[in-house]
Amino acid sequence: MRQLTYMLTILFLVGCGTNDKPKSNSKQASDSLTTSKKDNTDWTFEKVQESKLVFKGEQTFDTNLFELEYIGQVSVDNKAPYLIFSGRDCKERDTNISIYIHSPSDGKLVIDHGQNRYQYPGTEKDYVTESVLYISRAFYGQVLENIKGVIWYENRLLENGKMGRFVFLSRIDNGSLKDTTYEDTGKLDQTIILKNQGLCKEIKGREYTSEP
Repeated sequence: MRQLTYMLTILFLVGCGTNDKPKSNSKQASDSLTTSKKDNTDWTFEKVQESKLVFKGEQTFDTNLFELEYIGQVSVDNKAPYLIFSGRDCKERDTNISIYIHSPSDGKLVIDHGQNRYQYPGTEKDYVTESVLYISRAFYGQVLENIKGVIWYENRLLENGKMGRFVFLSRIDNGSLKDTTYEDTGKLDQTIILKNQGLCKEIKGREYTSEP
């Protein structure tokens, strides 16, 4: 579930009844989980229980999402890992499933009004015309040399009718997320090499339509 001055004018995900906006928002969190500065909790994932992620030792994190699915995590020093999961921020099924990236050490995940949503990788088609709007692949872990986080390699339909190639990077830097969008310069090969070395994993894409 944050850009260069070269802004896209294409649809990004939003929350129920809100206007479209870029895929990321400022992280505003209130404490819902007390953790020490150095987190020694075992964050081994066990299961999903309604809106909660349950970890070994019955440690839980409540996402408040619907249709929750766990994807993975990226470790970070001196705090709980950044958990990567997906879900809907409201019950209405015309709201797309989104990706979220959040460390329990940062408190409650804010999902109101489409906050902290990231677009799901795969293929997005227009819900009326079925024309392709967006194609992407996403990876998490060490996604580039000396860079940990989540990265999207995107092809987006632009207003001129052409597909633009971009990279969206949510980078873990000094224990916080920093998001950047820039033009694709062929870094996918670097990420694939890291994937083959077991240093990052790919998020399986899905096909879906744009929100009405």
